Amino acid sequence: MNIYSQKKMEIEIQKISNIENFPSGSGLAANGEKLYAIGDDSPFLYVINSNFQVENRISLLETSTDNFKGNRIKKKIKPDFETLEMISENELVVFGSGSKSPQRDVFVRVLLNENSTIESHSITEFYEYLKPFPLLANTELNIEASAFSDGFLYLFNRSNNVIVKFDYQDFLSYLKTGNLPKIEISQISLPEIEKFEAGFSGATFKEKSKIIFTASVEATDDAYNDGEIIGSLVGVIDVSDFQRPKVIRYNLIPNNGENPIKVESITILSSKSNGNTEVVFITDDDNGNTKLIKASLKM
Repeated sequence: MNIYSQKKMEIEIQKISNIENFPSGSGLAANGEKLYAIGDDSPFLYVINSNFQVENRISLLETSTDNFKGNRIKKKIKPDFETLEMISENELVVFGSGSKSPQRDVFVRVLLNENSTIESHSITEFYEYLKPFPLLANTELNIEASAFSDGFLYLFNRSNNVIVKFDYQDFLSYLKTGNLPKIEISQISLPEIEKFEAGFSGATFKEKSKIIFTASVEATDDAYNDGEIIGSLVGVIDVSDFQRPKVIRYNLIPNNGENPIKVESITILSSKSNGNTEVVFITDDDNGNTKLIKASLKM
């Protein structure tokens, strides 16, 4: 175990597992004893047990075997699934990053029943609707995380660290009627790693106005190409005043003496009375390898 503390948050790494045959982990959500996970160049929703073993996978979209290189969808055509969020114990949502249109302008709704119902939608119109907003007008769209609370869905854009908020039911209505939902947008400054501001990679609500987020730094200046991984951090954002969100604590995520890690998402397993929050991170090394990291956060 490794403890690394800074800025009023302690991180204790408890377990690190390589996940076989699961490329490019990008999104993660907990549901009881199970974890659900996605990869940015995979067409599947992975069902993972408490021992961090894949026990099932659910196809989110149809794709030809010609579109694969090994077990990864070719970069030019991948949907770039980057966000995964539990709406309820029987409902999950997935967003493509929007960083290349129309391939990555995808929304998938998963209803977890006996056979699992999959609804897939092109949301190019919705993403085009977001782009002219002032905080997004001069940057690239690159949705990397989502979080749900109190009926509202929050999307986190990596470029410029912009947060987009809208009513989830209004969004579902838009998919049927074409009436775009009302949008609120804000921006936040995130901590730096080696003098570079980190960019959003994952998010989940701890309580009504507190979001636990992950962010990372790569040596690249665009949303399409990967760069050298410099490091990742985890922190807490207070969104009680949505137009003035602020980071209230954070910490670098230790790499246990290995190469710098790129944490792509986070989910909460449990919150304990002693103030500890048990979480799982999912990582991607940009070479198609995925790890899950179980950790305890003391805040």
